[in-house]
Amino acid sequence: MKSYISIHDVVPHNLDDVKNIIHILQNQFNINKICILVIPGLNWNNHQIKKLSDLQHEGIEIAAHGWNHQAEPNKTLYHRIHSKIISADCAEHLSKDRQGVIDIIKNSYDWFITNGLQKPLLYVPPAWAMGKIKTEDLKKLEFTHYECTTGVIHNLKYRFLPLLGFEERTFIRALLRRFFNSLNYKIACFTGIIRIAIHPNDFNLYLKKDILKYLSLSDEIILLHELS
Repeated sequence: MKSYISIHDVVPHNLDDVKNIIHILQNQFNINKICILVIPGLNWNNHQIKKLSDLQHEGIEIAAHGWNHQAEPNKTLYHRIHSKIISADCAEHLSKDRQGVIDIIKNSYDWFITNGLQKPLLYVPPAWAMGKIKTEDLKKLEFTHYECTTGVIHNLKYRFLPLLGFEERTFIRALLRRFFNSLNYKIACFTGIIRIAIHPNDFNLYLKKDILKYLSLSDEIILLHELS
């Protein structure tokens, strides 16, 4: 089975944790195609940006992950429900109007260019929540690929890709996540591809052994932009 592996929520203070996860992937599982999702709109200094640049030159893909990963306080009813069940307070696209979402994506891309990093190909909204932007808007923006809750969008074409996640901080939610991960993996046995999303603290949470299990089942590692 093909696996796409991403490390989410990369911010200035967790770069060392992210590098440790990359080390585990490379040395324990011989996984070298890795995508890290950087939140650009934070207090990055030159030294930290240099670390990101070094990772790119080492072959690590860097994707843009929203702007500041912080939802605004004035939420719609749908957004409040989404926050309680799924996204906590990070789905910054939700409650924004169409132009507001476009502005977030533009600002995110421009940050990489302004700071001398290689241009990102992939944009992943926080909590995979795209919000009110329309599919045709995406083609006018600079990214070539967009990851959403259920899959990926490229050239206005959508492809369903099952997802495994592990970031759960309570025992009950971890059990639920384990059930849905198992279900999604069974679906992936038919689709032939799975997304494995790792957060910087996941190896300290309830499902750390599950991460290792699914990594060991990965036969071929790919990046999203390699999908035809």
